[in-house]
Amino acid sequence: MNASAFLRSFFRLTSFLAPAVLATLASSGSASAQEPPDTVVVVEELEVVVGSRAGVADPATLSVPVDIYSAEEIARLGEVDLAEVLGSIAPSFNSTRLSAGDGAALHVATLRGMNGDQVLVLVNGKRRHGVAFAKLLAAAGQGTTGTDLRAIPVHAIKRIEVLREGAASQYGSDAIAGVINIVLKDDASGVSAATLLGRTSRGDGMRLFTSANAGVPLGDGFFNITMEVARQEVTNRAGAAPTCFGPDPSYGPCADGGKVIQLQRNGEPDYKGAAFMANAAVPVGESAEFYAFGGYSGREAVSDGLYRKADWVPRSVSYVYPDGFFPIEESDLMDKSAVAGLRGDMGEWSGDLSLGFGHGRFAFNAANSINPSYAAEFLARNPGADGASIAANAGPRNTFSGGLNVRQWTLNADLTREVEVGSTPAFLAVGGAFRRDSYWMEAGDRASWACGPSDTPGSFPAAHHQNDGTAYASCGIQGYPGYSPTSASLSEQDRSSFGAYADMELRSPSGRTLGGVLRFENYTDAGSSLTGKLAGRVELGESGAALRAAVSTGFRAPRLPQRGFNTIGFVGGSEGLVSAGFLPEGDPIACSDFGACSLNHETSLSFTGGLVYSNDAGLLVTADYYRVAVKDAIALTQSLNASHGLRPGAQFQGRPVDAVAFWTNAIDTRTQGFDVAASWRFRGMDWGAADLSASLHQNSTKITANRNENFIGDTQQTLIEDAQPGRRIGVSADLRFAQGFGARFGLNHIGSVTTPFIFEENVTIDAAAIADLEVRFRVGDRIQVGVGANNLFDRLPNRLPDDAVAQLWTMEYPSESPYGVAGRIWYMRVNVVGN
Repeated sequence: MNASAFLRSFFRLTSFLAPAVLATLASSGSASAQEPPDTVVVVEELEVVVGSRAGVADPATLSVPVDIYSAEEIARLGEVDLAEVLGSIAPSFNSTRLSAGDGAALHVATLRGMNGDQVLVLVNGKRRHGVAFAKLLAAAGQGTTGTDLRAIPVHAIKRIEVLREGAASQYGSDAIAGVINIVLKDDASGVSAATLLGRTSRGDGMRLFTSANAGVPLGDGFFNITMEVARQEVTNRAGAAPTCFGPDPSYGPCADGGKVIQLQRNGEPDYKGAAFMANAAVPVGESAEFYAFGGYSGREAVSDGLYRKADWVPRSVSYVYPDGFFPIEESDLMDKSAVAGLRGDMGEWSGDLSLGFGHGRFAFNAANSINPSYAAEFLARNPGADGASIAANAGPRNTFSGGLNVRQWTLNADLTREVEVGSTPAFLAVGGAFRRDSYWMEAGDRASWACGPSDTPGSFPAAHHQNDGTAYASCGIQGYPGYSPTSASLSEQDRSSFGAYADMELRSPSGRTLGGVLRFENYTDAGSSLTGKLAGRVELGESGAALRAAVSTGFRAPRLPQRGFNTIGFVGGSEGLVSAGFLPEGDPIACSDFGACSLNHETSLSFTGGLVYSNDAGLLVTADYYRVAVKDAIALTQSLNASHGLRPGAQFQGRPVDAVAFWTNAIDTRTQGFDVAASWRFRGMDWGAADLSASLHQNSTKITANRNENFIGDTQQTLIEDAQPGRRIGVSADLRFAQGFGARFGLNHIGSVTTPFIFEENVTIDAAAIADLEVRFRVGDRIQVGVGANNLFDRLPNRLPDDAVAQLWTMEYPSESPYGVAGRIWYMRVNVVGN
């Protein structure tokens, strides 16, 4: 089932279920509302999953920094995208929002200024599959993949655990920057529903988010399910510009320079989506339980390509679009996952055996567009054809451009037990995992990629009134050229991997902790690696303070999209929009012209150390320094043309290309910085409760070795070193009164970033203070209403200068920003709970 069909079915289902859910809520007994809900997870109810396998209850007692965020805290943020949630509450996270181009439907969060695919995402402690889409635009995280966090309904989450430390030796490949573990709700009773309605202060970007969660008992177990529907309309901050590059009296539509209109959407895409997530467990015998969880999501988004101006001869057909045209990119995303397992006690050991499956699909359509080579071939074969005949034979205006797929099967086995080393209590864990990963591309419609109906590259002059016969038509649908059958064939990748680990943690009665991990991994395409970790914690007497530190080595195998993705696309360069071949691993051009025949895994050495202090009054303070050195880091090269060594008349898939790009291990990087965080919980007050927090995150990433400056040029260096905020300062206060009234205020100061823009112009976005405010009150015993604003002060990134090339396409603001270009968003949310 594709996302479109799923969305239609899901919307019908939710419209049928809505009355039943509301009736259930209305008829349920009174929910207790005398005490304000707690925004901090009660420590006694926790068993932290990441950072230690010893079942530690209090994250402050761990040897590594772990942050916990509860469902109540997440719900009050006024955000419906999990990546944006993390960017709002986790000081070391960044989530960049694209306002133009492909991939705008994905928001991939990054940790500590590193790449999104250097963060491992777990759900209920099990590895989550990545995304099939590799970011090609010159934006933060170019060439990386990451994990699609938006596919997980926010209302399904019980808590989020964030491990801010390299943990590849504990959890396997990808965990170089850290680990996110999403724990799903496991309530066996109760029903809740939430609706959020908002829009920007400029009147666009309407967003409607509705979700429902229900839990029922399964004998002595539980079944918990969440359903979610989201709708968001486009935001647009674009200006106006002429439809022609300049006046041309010989061509009517450009006689006076063309019409002055909006040529580009400069904002978040039009979006709709639906998802469900389920979590269940039932006892098996007296000492074991069977568990399962999984979900399905479908999303559609509409973003934009670069306006093809009326006098852009090779890329337009004047007989069809005399004033040029605005190509639309339609994204169709599907994500499904399932995990099932058995866990329990076997004598002195506890075991966990599970099998997991995940599949992500990212498909593209092009609309309101054209493949100029179709009209060009018809005109070449019919020189006397009139305009109407040319238009009638110019090919389709809408095409399926193709799809990207990833699939993952994972078999895990883990054993744990308590032991003694001498007289010191210890915890031992051993286990292994077998994983099978696959990646493939789907070919698009022929008109989406071909050079005319006969697929004859570069042979036909463009069908345009202004063409003097020297300009040849561009091949492929404009906006997002499709994937050819050759691309699909070259893309197919399959690999197997096996990992085994041994993990021991000693906890002495004197408050000292020492842990060590060894892990061996073997990938059929990336070789073997042995990684390790040492971590320790020492309490400083009875003061409530402790020192902690960890040092580890890490390993990250290339994501399969980085090995197999290939196509011919349009990229911005110093000479305008050019045709570029994105090459798969081992392509003859990359190998013979540039000596880049294979892609290797990257390795890391990381250190984290700091201080933690907590007391019985609810105060928790942590301060940690970190340093992560990555050797043979995987990165996408810049567009390499003849000046870099590309052969004359280069062709990829039988088509001429102006430039090529591919993934390489040409650099080493170093990321270092520190995190300081403080939180203070006030409980037991007659008037209610409060949570105060403050944080400071500082990071810097530098390229420490560049073994080929042709591969990694100034643009790539800027993206790696300067495109993510180097500083984030946050303060927040959440007050809850016994009468049902509450308020939350948060202020995040986000540091400046510098990023390349269209045609490789560098743009600096100044630092900004983003404030969020919500006031809430209770209606009866079961309804809570909140009214608030995100980006209360209406901060937008720096406006582009009037002489910027992007202004030719009405782009007034950068295409990416740490806080988007929507500006202030007013919203109201309603939460209803029942028994």
